[in-house]
Parts: sequence; structure tokens; C-alpha cells
Amino acid sequence: MLSSRVEDVRWVDSFDLPSVFDPRLPLYKEWHDFVFFDRKRDLFGLLNFAIHGNPYDASRGYGAALAFIVPPDGKVHTALELIPLGDLTVSPYNPDFVSKKVSVSYLADGSFNIKGEIEQVSLDLNLAVASPPVTMSKIAADILARNQATLGMLEAANEMAQIWDKWVELPNLDVVGTLRVDGTAYAIDTPTGYQDHEGGRFDWGSVTGWDTGVLLSDPSNVGEPGKVSFLFYRYGPDGNSQYGGLILKTADGKERYFASDIMKVADSGEFAGPRGYLPGVTRALYPDYKPRIPETIAFSAADKGDSISIVFTPRAVCTIVVAGQDEAETTFNEMYCSAALQAKVGGEEFYGNIPCWFESVRPKGRRPTKIGH
Repeated sequence: MLSSRVEDVRWVDSFDLPSVFDPRLPLYKEWHDFVFFDRKRDLFGLLNFAIHGNPYDASRGYGAALAFIVPPDGKVHTALELIPLGDLTVSPYNPDFVSKKVSVSYLADGSFNIKGEIEQVSLDLNLAVASPPVTMSKIAADILARNQATLGMLEAANEMAQIWDKWVELPNLDVVGTLRVDGTAYAIDTPTGYQDHEGGRFDWGSVTGWDTGVLLSDPSNVGEPGKVSFLFYRYGPDGNSQYGGLILKTADGKERYFASDIMKVADSGEFAGPRGYLPGVTRALYPDYKPRIPETIAFSAADKGDSISIVFTPRAVCTIVVAGQDEAETTFNEMYCSAALQAKVGGEEFYGNIPCWFESVRPKGRRPTKIGH
């Protein structure tokens, strides 16, 4: 069953706790990403709520709440709270993530409430779900229906399914409330919010990586699409093979998929802007660690009369290092970007300089590969 109703958010976006007898129980991980940009206040926010490890054993699992905030002055604010399982409530019946210090609650009116504190970041936000949820199975079915499936596509799709047991996105959230950072309060009111929910049972050390993100577009503005999102999953022994693509959704709901095999990706320069590192001990453990972030990242594709070009310019970066079961480590580079868009789909033109969330994930120990390659 593929969900297509806002009313199904509670069901389709609930936590997917494994059986207590699951042999991969120690590898369990599941998380919610909430992303928003308030254009009037020039403020970017990424909030992540997660559970890792055995969810039934406090000594082998934990919860985590993370904040990456970039206010108008451009300074990076990062915060991370680790939560004992005894202080955390999650359920396979709803998307709630409730702890003593910070909580995410799904309300009867179809909105999320995020309240509490993550270190120096205080939250009192309401996020109303404005568009139906979309599942990975629905995206995969649509892509395979519209494109001739190759053996490579099916192999990569199967590997993606093994890593992401469950993936859901809420493409449009209306975000209102108050956010306080280091004592400074910001009143938030924006229609450009986004959420994805994903997880599975896998070791971070086995992940070859991915590039994913979303343009936080406002369809009420002339020239801006309903949504642009992308996911390039990296696989193969050298990590240089990729599967996935980019989807542009028009304001009236039509979708155009540009597959990775026709997408050209190029990057240039070296990012020199503000950065944060999590957890806080990262800088002490790796004082010289500075994963390469390009100054610009360009996507382009043309197919059957449609075309798209996006130039991403990172504005701020949060680097997160996580450990695997075998002490291998994986680096998450969370990037707040501006995205210069030029596209033509079905004779309709789209353009603008749009705020964007871009997440690039790679094994820490591997020689850096170019983003998108």
C-alpha cells in the first residue's frame, strides 16, 4: 500500500522498531531530519532526532538529538544531546520522539510539535504537514515504470532497499514558532520546511555513501518549482558507482525525473566558510581533519526536450563523524547552500537562487572522492 494522503502521516511515518529477535538488532538505526529556511529572517535550520543500536537494551543503544543552525550573521551553531534509552520514548504506532529535554510529538491536527532544548538551542516549533507523504517504494516504482530497467539499476535498487528498510519524506511543512540560540530568540514563520525519515539495520562501516538534499523552494514565488530533491546512492567496491537521480516537481504537481546516468556533476574550488564539527570531541581527536568541501557543485542534465542546471554554493557546513561496529568511521557533511536553478520541464521554465540542504556522506578513512562522482 502506497500512502498518498496527509491523514496517513502518523501511520506511514511511525518508527519501525525491529523484533527483539532480529539478529541484526545491534545494527539498528532510525532518524528524522527536519529542515527549514526562513527567508524573511535569513535563518537555516536542520534538526535530527535518532535512535541507534539495540532499542531494548540501555547499555547497547541510545538516542540522539542534533541541531545545526545558521542565523542571519552566518555563524554556525551546532548542538548534540545523547539520550539514555530509559529517558526516551519511541513507538511503531506514531512518529513521536519524546525525552525529558526535547521532544517531537505528532498532534491530532496533523502537525509536529518540537519542544525543548538541545544544549544551547531552545525549540518551540509547530510544523504543519502541507503535502502528502512520499515513500521510497513509491519513488522506486515510479522511476522503474518510467525508465527501462537495467541490471545495474536493479542491483543498486536492491542494495538501497537493504540499507534503507524504510524511507519517507514529507515534502512540504509550514514551520512557525520560536527558536533560541545562545540566548537570542528568532520568530520563525516559513512555508519552506521539509522532513525525511529513514533508517535500517546496517553498519556505518559498510556504507559507501550518498549525496542527497532538497531545494527549499516556495512555489508561490514566480519561477520556483514545487520541489527539487535528489538522492545519489554510492555503491560498488570502489564507491564510484552511483544510482539514483533528481526529481523536479512543478507547482501543479507534475514530476520530471533525471536519472544519474544522464546527470553531469562537476565541482570546483575549496570551501572556506564557517564550519562546525560534531560530536564536540571530534576536533580533539582529529585536530587536522577537514574533509574537502567544494566551493561550488554543479548538476546538469538534458533529456527529451527537458533540461536542468543547478549550481550549489555551500554557505555553512556541519561535519559529523560516526563510528561503525568495526571502528570504521563515516563522515556526514551537512551543508546549507544556495542553489542557482535554471530548468525547463514540459515547456515551463524555472529559475531562481534558492536555499538548499545538501547532505554528502562518505567513509572517513577512504581517499576523498568528488561529490557526485
